[in-house]
Amino acid sequence: MFENYNEKDISMTFVKGLEVLAAFNGRDRAMTIPDIATKTGLNRTVARRLVLTLQYLGYLECNNRVYKLTPKILGLAGEFLQGRDIGKHVTPILRSYSQTLGDSISFAMLDGVEAIYVAHSPGDPGMITQGFTVGYRLPLHATGIGRVLVAFSPVDRQDQLLQQAPRTAYTEATRTRVDDLRADLKKTRMNGYALVSNEFEQGVTSLAVPVMRSGQVLVGALGIVGPTPRFEDTNALFERVLMLRECAESIAVFA
Repeated sequence: MFENYNEKDISMTFVKGLEVLAAFNGRDRAMTIPDIATKTGLNRTVARRLVLTLQYLGYLECNNRVYKLTPKILGLAGEFLQGRDIGKHVTPILRSYSQTLGDSISFAMLDGVEAIYVAHSPGDPGMITQGFTVGYRLPLHATGIGRVLVAFSPVDRQDQLLQQAPRTAYTEATRTRVDDLRADLKKTRMNGYALVSNEFEQGVTSLAVPVMRSGQVLVGALGIVGPTPRFEDTNALFERVLMLRECAESIAVFA
């Protein structure tokens, strides 16, 4: 875990505190101290001390011994979003292009072995967008955004992600073999975009392109998702790719 660091320079207490915060997600929104200890693998006494500290700091609240995150946690995310000009520049750019395309567009970045949405704009307010919000996480192997983030990472990082990221089979079409994924990543890098159909959800296709800074440094990925038939027309697909690339170039200036 700390292969590039001297463990003497790392505060393990702080690391464990962050692990407690990270234990709360869409599935486990409310947990008792024993729940948290089990999920994090921490000693129950240590988990209790960390939970109470986070409650004291205002990041957790308790009701009948069940703990939940408080809105204060958004302050941490807010500083990141402001620092990247997400609300000021990136979101308006996404909104403009999503309206032109008629598709929801999401901007995601690597977070460990997952992709995480840092901005999202629905192209059609009537479309179902439940769950696709800032903070939403995606697997790397079964989505267009995930494939792009891996494909355009440095080679050594690609190998690390392929080995360490979970490769859950969400559908019968999900590619989980490393060799198959390597071949797809090579194709993705050659084409400059990823098109993934029916692997994360049956009947759904995701299209994504990289967001690169000058010097070909990966920042993140832009992606759109929709019913698979919408992506079967080659000309329409290419037009979407061009629009996403144009959007990515605009975002790269600020991201």
